[in-house]
Order: sequence, then C-alpha cells, then structure tokens
Amino acid sequence: MTVDAGPRADVGSPRAHALHVADSGHSQRVGTAAWVDRELAFGAKVYYKGWLGDDGRVEKHWIAGPEGTRRTREALRSGQLEFLDFPALIERCEGTTEGLHRLQAEELERALGEGWPSVAMTQESSRRELVDETEIAEFARQEGGYDTLVARAPLRVLCQLDTSVENEVHVFRSLEVHHRHVVDVGWDVALDDGGWRLRGDLDAHVAQRFGGALAGALREKVTGDDLHVDLSEVGFVDVACAQLLVHAARAEPECRRVVLHDPPRLLRRLLDVLQRPASLVVVDGNRP
Repeated sequence: MTVDAGPRADVGSPRAHALHVADSGHSQRVGTAAWVDRELAFGAKVYYKGWLGDDGRVEKHWIAGPEGTRRTREALRSGQLEFLDFPALIERCEGTTEGLHRLQAEELERALGEGWPSVAMTQESSRRELVDETEIAEFARQEGGYDTLVARAPLRVLCQLDTSVENEVHVFRSLEVHHRHVVDVGWDVALDDGGWRLRGDLDAHVAQRFGGALAGALREKVTGDDLHVDLSEVGFVDVACAQLLVHAARAEPECRRVVLHDPPRLLRRLLDVLQRPASLVVVDGNRP
C-alpha cells in the first residue's frame, strides 16, 4: 500500500484505535454519531460497518434517520460516508482474517487515492460469542490489522461495544484486546508513553470491563517491565476495582510491579485494608 497523504498528529498513536463502550443501543448511537460527525467535519472519508434489517436497506438504519446527524445523512448521499452490512462484509472477506485485512487496506488506499486527507473506520458490536481461546486469538488478530494500518497512514478507528447485546466473555475479551484506548461509561483509559492513564470513576458497575482492560495491559508487558498507572485524574475507586488491582499484582512474577501514581485517598485506604502486596507500589507524582 502506498500512502502519500500528509500525516495527522495522532498517526501511529494508540488513540487512533479506540473502543467505545455503552450499556444500551441508544447511548452507543449517541457516541458514535458524534464521532462520525466530527470525522466528517474534519474532511475524512468514513467507512461504517453495521447491522441492517432483513430488507438490507441503509435508509432504515439509525445513521440515516433522525438519530443521525444532518452531516451524516448528506455524507451518505455524497459518498463521503460508505455503509457496509456485516453479512456483506463477511461475504466479501470470505470469512477470513486475511480477507478482512485486505478489504481494510483496499478501502484505505482507495480513499487516499481519491484525495481524501484522512480516513475513519468504525463498526458496530460484532455479536461474536468469543467462547474459546482460538476465536479470541483470531479476534485479537483481526483487531491488530487496524493497529498496522494506523501506524502507516492517516487513519482513525472507532470500535463499538454495546454491552446489552454481548455476553460477558465478549465484553471482557473486547476490553482486554482494546486496552490501549477505551472510552467507557464514566471512565476511560489510554496508553501514554508506555504507561496507563486513567480518568473518571471506577465502581462495581464497570469492574468487569476495568478488569478486562487491566488484564490486557499486563499481558502486553514483557517480563521485567512494570505497569505504570496514572490515577491523578481518577476521582473514585470502589472495593471491587481495588481488589482487581491487588489480585493482578499478586499474580505477577516477582520481577514485575504494578505502580500506581497519585491514587485517590480512598483507594490508598482500601489497599491497606486489602493488605496490599509488595508488587503493588503507590507513589506520589507522575512517571519521570
């Protein structure tokens, strides 16, 4: 693939490939509509992959109706926004990861060849079971295709996760795979200079999702590397999420630590009550 367009500021950044989590279809649509509208306003070519009804008519999808923005509806008519139904996507990719990666690269190259300054891709919840390790590994490999592309081209990717239509395994594994940048209900996390930067509130409602992202961040770290977590913008952490941090640190090998930077006062107290292990370190101040 040949890319001649000038780079954007976030090309190659983990933030160029994000996961948006929502607890209902409506809240998912609100967040996605805002993202799509913003990318269109920036002049990007947008590819949208979602679920259509039995009649397969895009005009029946929410993005073409009142819940979508005026800019989005106009973009569908002009061709700046292209919609592809998931069944059609599977057919075009012949059901293989290689086929999906080929399609993504072709879409990107075609858009840049048409003169669009940047490209955006988003897709709705895939509704995959992810019940065995083989399928989970394949899912991670498919998502890795986006990471490859954003490192080489002016591309932004938004993956959508609607927890109301996915099982608990899918939710946990999706957060694990997308741990570099997650925007969830009430909290978000992004990989920043090799460390995690958390914002918002962590309570029992999001504990499963936080646990998935934490597992992914720890799995990515190589032996001997500490996981640094910036908590300076976190307002609240309840006992469920505090326990996840404790259990994760206890499971790490002796040569690795989980280092919490500027945790809120309540979390410090909870960690003391939970008998914080030596591998879970609390420090004041950000990483040097």
